[in-house]
Amino acid sequence: MFKPTKSKLSVFFLVLTFLPLIVMRLVVYPITFQTLKEEIIKNLEIAVHKQAELVTQWMETCINDAQSIAHNPIIIMAIQAAQGETERGELLKYLDTMDYFGYLWKEYGQKEISVADRNGTIRIASKKELVGTNISTKDFFRTAMEGIFFTSNIIPSDIPIENETGTPETGVPTMLVAAPVKDTLNTIIGAVSMRIPVSEMNALMRNIHLGKTGETYLVNAQGYMLTESRFTEDLKRQQQIKNRSALELKLVDPVTGVMTKGVSECIKGAEGFHADGYADYRGIQVLGFWQWMPDYGWGVIAEIDVQEGYGAVYTLRNYIMSVFGMVAIGVIIIAFFLGKKISAPIRYLTGISKIIANGSYRTRAAYQSDDEVGELAHAINKMAETLEKKSQMPESMTGEKSI
Repeated sequence: MFKPTKSKLSVFFLVLTFLPLIVMRLVVYPITFQTLKEEIIKNLEIAVHKQAELVTQWMETCINDAQSIAHNPIIIMAIQAAQGETERGELLKYLDTMDYFGYLWKEYGQKEISVADRNGTIRIASKKELVGTNISTKDFFRTAMEGIFFTSNIIPSDIPIENETGTPETGVPTMLVAAPVKDTLNTIIGAVSMRIPVSEMNALMRNIHLGKTGETYLVNAQGYMLTESRFTEDLKRQQQIKNRSALELKLVDPVTGVMTKGVSECIKGAEGFHADGYADYRGIQVLGFWQWMPDYGWGVIAEIDVQEGYGAVYTLRNYIMSVFGMVAIGVIIIAFFLGKKISAPIRYLTGISKIIANGSYRTRAAYQSDDEVGELAHAINKMAETLEKKSQMPESMTGEKSI
């Protein structure tokens, strides 16, 4: 089938134009995208490991604080004095005058600290209103009296404690640690308990910045957020939570109601990531990395919106595609006119050749140029001139020559 030169030239120029685009889309773009993906996941992994390390160090500090107080000889004397030892009672009264315990509480960050005797009655506390309260039925006290160090999960408080605004409120996320108090004979004579402010853990989760939409948070085995989301105000406006994210927000996809990919994988006890994007608790596509902390029954998750993570490469891809699209349109137009300019004299000479071939030897190509096409026109005219001369010779002369 005859294919015009103009069409061939147009196809050639189009292929030449789109070849770099094809190479970019099939080779360069995937390599660039994969490199960016690996870099983002690496950053999320670093954030998760760093946060897990900080949480572990913080918990160890809180545990050491409780143990230090439990081993404090003055605490032992105070419990013994409360149990009727006169000598130690006088010493305790003297120390109280010196405000020793107030100083001790401040040394441990002014946490809520209480010291109970073996019967569960609080004898000393950082909050005076707690003195005299009986905690013998509490799990943390009974565990400590068995000689076992106790660490609770993050749970809603069953007594009024200060919330984020400083107002006493029940249900505020809290933690308790407790340690046994032993005398010089290694007999358990009481227990020290400390209430740990979860707000400090919120601060830990926010000390690493992951762009405009990135965040790290803790999750428990039931899929509830344990620390505050950076989008708490948005969640309140959307009525997903009432007061706070911690212990109120179950981390599910708001569309499907199914636990998010990151959370569901994390609470299985694994470490992993998802680099292709999944819906988070806001319904936004995110990239995530997670790590389970079996010692505490918590998971640390770091996430960032897909649009922010891959936005730059998406923008670059769209920009390149747009530029190549405009270039392609320009090339099509140029190829059309250039093909027309090149093919027009060829078509003209083709037509002249056909006329001459049909016996019209006097026909001449009226085309002049100093390129190959001009030489072709000159050759055609020379051929026509030769044929014309031969056609004008007598038949006998042409026959003799042929003999």
